[in-house]
Amino acid sequence: MSRTRLVFSGALLLFAIIFTFNHHLGFSVGDTMLSAIGISPYTTSYLSGVHITLFLGLGIFACGFYLTRKEIGKSFPGLAQGLWIIVLAIVLSYSYMTDKFMYVAKWGAEGIDGVSYVQNTSSCSYNVRSNGETRATCDLTLKNYGRESVSAVLLPDLARSYKFKDDPLYEALQSVQLRPVHIEIGRHGTFTGELEFYGKAEAPLLVNGKLMDIVLDVGVDGANTVFDYDIP
Repeated sequence: MSRTRLVFSGALLLFAIIFTFNHHLGFSVGDTMLSAIGISPYTTSYLSGVHITLFLGLGIFACGFYLTRKEIGKSFPGLAQGLWIIVLAIVLSYSYMTDKFMYVAKWGAEGIDGVSYVQNTSSCSYNVRSNGETRATCDLTLKNYGRESVSAVLLPDLARSYKFKDDPLYEALQSVQLRPVHIEIGRHGTFTGELEFYGKAEAPLLVNGKLMDIVLDVGVDGANTVFDYDIP
């Protein structure tokens, strides 16, 4: 068994898992990497079509698994036969493990630096009346990895969440001015729930609907972060 080949094949297998499967925020490192170089992770935009990351990642995964099993099998045939069980356990617990790892990675984080937002599970149902009065009912999940409780100010951006900028509805949603909502998130805590946002549309268009993957402005102690992972 060559130690160099074993390290390479094991690293390739680990990279494939990290590249392919969703972490604690609900998408994969591969999605982020492809988006960063201008390649959509999907054959059509906005999380639809064939998931390119998955197919590419599974190819790397198969190569890494084959090479690792081959190298281990030379000295530890029993371990090689059971390698699939170990790998399956890692894959199934990957999201959970990355979530717990964040408590270590953000051990000393305070305020907004300790807050993460799970965008891909978010949604907002909106209702814009003819007089401009607007209500948005949003399901949101935020995590506080910091060691202190935080008081957060949340404000969804309906227009940026809609994404179709050449649509008349985009202009109507862009004119909506919602009022922020305050929530408390305990130390090492998670907020998951439904919040009501109210406001006014300057260019009202009598319409209602539902948006997914909400762009969210989060403020803590005067510091703001707009969470938009922008996975096309």
